[in-house]
Formats: sequence, C-alpha cells, structure tokens
Amino acid sequence: MRHLKITLFIFGLLLWGCQESIHDVVLSSEKEFIDFSLEKSLNPGLDETVTAEIINSEIRLIIPELADKKKLIATFNYKGDIVLVNSKKQESGTSLNDYSGPLKYIIQAEDGTQIVYTVKVTLKDELKSSLPHIYINIDDNGSITSKEVYANGTITIEGKEAYSDYEGRMGIRGRGNTTWGLPKKPYKIKLDSEASLFGMPAYREWILLAEYLDGTMLYNSIPYKTARMLEIPYTNHLIPVELTINDEYQGVYSFTEHKEVGENRIDIGENGVLLELDTYFDEVWKFTSEKYDLPVMIQFPKEKDMSQERLDEIRSDFENFEALVFDPEFPENDYLDYFDDLSFVNYMIVYQLTLNMEINYPKSTYINKKAGGKYRMGIIWDFDHGFAYSSSSPHYNINYAGSPLFWNQATPAPGEAFFGKIMNDPHMGSLFKERWNWFKTNKYQELREYVTSWSDIIGPSLTGDHDLWGERGSSGDAGTDLQRVLNWLDARVDYLDDYVSGF
Repeated sequence: MRHLKITLFIFGLLLWGCQESIHDVVLSSEKEFIDFSLEKSLNPGLDETVTAEIINSEIRLIIPELADKKKLIATFNYKGDIVLVNSKKQESGTSLNDYSGPLKYIIQAEDGTQIVYTVKVTLKDELKSSLPHIYINIDDNGSITSKEVYANGTITIEGKEAYSDYEGRMGIRGRGNTTWGLPKKPYKIKLDSEASLFGMPAYREWILLAEYLDGTMLYNSIPYKTARMLEIPYTNHLIPVELTINDEYQGVYSFTEHKEVGENRIDIGENGVLLELDTYFDEVWKFTSEKYDLPVMIQFPKEKDMSQERLDEIRSDFENFEALVFDPEFPENDYLDYFDDLSFVNYMIVYQLTLNMEINYPKSTYINKKAGGKYRMGIIWDFDHGFAYSSSSPHYNINYAGSPLFWNQATPAPGEAFFGKIMNDPHMGSLFKERWNWFKTNKYQELREYVTSWSDIIGPSLTGDHDLWGERGSSGDAGTDLQRVLNWLDARVDYLDDYVSGF
C-alpha cells in the first residue's frame, strides 16, 4: 500500500508537470494574407498576371480579359494555419475557385481564430464610366517648358476605384521629338521616391503619351496588346487617364512605363545592351554602322557608364552581325547564331499589322542583347505614324490598308535595306507565316474585343479632349471611330493573309 501511494504521488507530479508544459505553449493568433494574385501562367484567360490590392479584409482584383471567371487559380502567401473556401482547404497555385459570384477566403490562425476576406472582382470593361485622373501642380504655379529641365511639384492620382490612389512629390518635363512640337504635349514624370502606380512595379520614372496625332486615341491600344499576345518581352502597359496640370484640364493621355533597363522593365541585365536605331541621332554615344549606314544610338549602358572603349566594343559586335546580313552568302551563313529569329518575326507581325513604316528610316526601332546572348528585336515603341498615317491622310485610311510595309525604293533607306533583307530570308518567311496563322486563329478576335473595350473605356472622356485639341481625324463619335478602326484592321488582316501565301 505504501508503495502504491508513492507511485500515485509520482504519477500526479508528472501529470501536473505535463499540464504545466501544455499551458506554456502559446498558439499564434496571426492570420492575414501577405499577397494574392492570379498568375498568367496558371490562368490562360488572362493576358497578364493580376496582383490584388488587399485593403483591410477585402481582396480587390481588376481583370483585363477573362476567359472563364468560374475557373481561376489564386497564388498567395499568408500568415496563419490554414486557408479555407467553403470549408475546403486551399493550396496556393493549385486550388480552383469560381469568381463569378460572392467569394470569401477564411484564414484560420493556430489558436483557432479566423478572419474572413471578401473577394471583389472588377472587369476592366466595367470601368468605362470614369477614367483615373492625374492632377499635377507645379510649385509656384510654374510651367513645363523644357525637355531637359524638370519642373518640381506634386502629383495626385485618383484611381476611381479601379486603381490605388497616390500622392507624392515629383518633377516633370517635356519629351518626344516631333511630338513635343505639337499643341498637346507629352511628358516624362520622375517621382522623388519609387512607387507602384496603376498596379505596375515600383519605379521613379513614368511617361504620359499625348496621342495628339490620332483623335480616336485607339492606335496605341493595338500594337501593345498584340505584342503582349505574342509574348514580346518588356512590352509596355498602357493606362488611359485624364490629366489636369495647375487646375487646367489637359484631356486624355496614356500613362506608361519609361523606357529603362531594370528588373520588371527592360530586364537585360547589368551587362546587356539596348540600342535605338533612329535618324534623329541625338544621343551622346552613337555610331553610324559600316555596311547599311544605320544610325545606332546607345540607350544602355547609361551615358554615365559609357566610354570610348565600351562604344568601340558595342560597335564592333554589332557590325560583326551586320556584316553577316550584308554578306553575299546570306542567309546561307551563320547569322542566326547572332540574331534571334522568333523575336524578329514577332516584332514584324506587330509592325506589319499596324503598318508602322518607321522601321524603313529607321526611327524608334530597338534592338536588345543580354550579355553572351543573341540580338533580339524590341522594345516596340512609337506608332504615331502607323496605320497609313501621313501629313495628307489620317490614320485608318482604308485605301492604304493593303500597302506593303517596306517601301521598295530604287535606293533603299537604311532600315528598309537592312530589315527588308532579313525578312527576305526564306526561313524568316516560313516562321512569319507560321506565327501569323497562329495569331490570326487564336488571338485576332481577342484583339478586336480588346480594342472595343478600350473604346468603351475612353469614349465618355473624348468629348472633353476634342473640345481642347480638336477632333484630329476622329469623327467625333467613339462608336463610328471604332468601326473605322476595326474595318481597317480586318482589311489589313486580309492583306497579310495574301502576303504569307507567297511564303
């Protein structure tokens, strides 16, 4: 009996000690989403990854194009024990959910407490009633008169529920070559501090495109969307906005990223090269190529990182490639060891579809190269003179929708000679035909729908823009303008079908 009492006593002490240990464990009450997105690679109906804005317990998603809202896969990071939807455990990058109706995500903490997140999905074509508005106020009510000197002031963005609001300090200056001399001015903005604007990755430098030459304000929606469909790297995003400077309304603009090398922009690495071929030839570091007299300007490395030695290296490398194109043995040589064929063909589809003849001079034609890699076409930029535009004919003149891209002059211009010769390589013709047929079958209808959506979004604001700057080739009616653009595109597609039939 005495032994039994001792045993029970020891057992009691052990049990008490275990209970003390259990009570010493503190379960976490943390429960929150860190980030939430719909990845393009997991959701075929999206043309780009959509990153949510998480405000308190609301997950806000703005979806530009959606194949099936009932079948979407979210990618997320969170703090907590488990994520649930309708009592079902969720796995990031795996779980499929229906976003067409009310949807709630529950995060349960280790201690059993929960937080409920409500998902709010907005389609971009539902945001047509009011464009985001950018307000810029120059210090001391100053003005923007220079392309070199920034005027300092503040910038305020009203996202109109489609995007996050923003307010901060910045500088603003003019930009562009011909476009700076037009009545409606384009601008470059440089924030005092990096910021994510309109859902784009955080940077300091941004662009406001005036689009003065096309009063329909539809022409830039076409090439940039086409380029993203073709997955051309580093393609800019366009956000239509209204602009007010010093309390004076300036009309409708397109807001986009500045052309700069860096992660989430033109990501060619620290040792990469970005070349601009442009007859304006107005950069500090530049050269005229030996064989085709191409006006080559160095956009990266930056001016401060350049030297004569580095310029000589870049020139020598480019001219070695150029010589292979000039070579009488072309294309039966190794030029494709130095030049990416798919990037060229994708680029040419954009320029052929938009009839952007700037490539003939050339102007605003970009070529990039990562260290140790091949030359690749891109970025795409500047479509002011696309769509058969000339000083005597507005954009979308249906009579010119069947015009060839290259001029075919007796004495060809440098861009016409160089890029035209590459396009005449049978291999390029075959690859172009393959990619064009894929694009027309799988993406062209989506492009038409996108342009229609863009027209719906900007349409209500065009009257104010036209009141300020004139109709500029527009009919004054957004629906009529849209039909003219779509008719031109359809005619251009018919031309390209005939064009590839010869390959």
